[in-house]
Amino acid sequence: MDTRDLVKYCIQGNKEAENRLFMRYGNKVYTICLRYVRQKPDAKDLMQECFISLFKNLSKYDAEKGAFEGWMYRVCTNVVLKKIRKKKNSISFVFPDILPEISEKLLKEDFDEISTEVLLKTIQELPEGYRQIINLHIFEGLKHTEIANCLGISASTSRSQYGRAKKLLKAGLENQIAKKINNEERRLA
Repeated sequence: MDTRDLVKYCIQGNKEAENRLFMRYGNKVYTICLRYVRQKPDAKDLMQECFISLFKNLSKYDAEKGAFEGWMYRVCTNVVLKKIRKKKNSISFVFPDILPEISEKLLKEDFDEISTEVLLKTIQELPEGYRQIINLHIFEGLKHTEIANCLGISASTSRSQYGRAKKLLKAGLENQIAKKINNEERRLA
């Protein structure tokens, strides 16, 4: 059954179609949620809220305007942003005393081989404020003024935190690559 049919049956209240839609897109929605929260139970809760919103708003989906996945992504992102706005007063920004030095030993090709899982895990390890800004700027494409409005900070704070977040993310990815290279060298030895 194609997605258009699933959507049509979901709008009619067909539970089997709802289950199939969930099974088809659950992992994608879960991945979106995992980018914003560290704990898997929190991501599952957020995923549930996304699906509630998706099912509630399915009648607003117009296949003539674009693919279902794009519409779904936008709905889920709006749910996540709404959650962030509610929580904005409790987000704390951590200012490390020393930012990690960026290694020049690694090649661009090393970064090209990073798996989605490793990237997601490294993003999840960032402090919450940095993680929010990385997600909003890179994945959602928001400008720093828009991020500032979402998080209740200034645009200049968003820009500076983004720079710090990038350094921490790069250092985390370098650590993952170094571990992989060391494991491969041990296996060859």
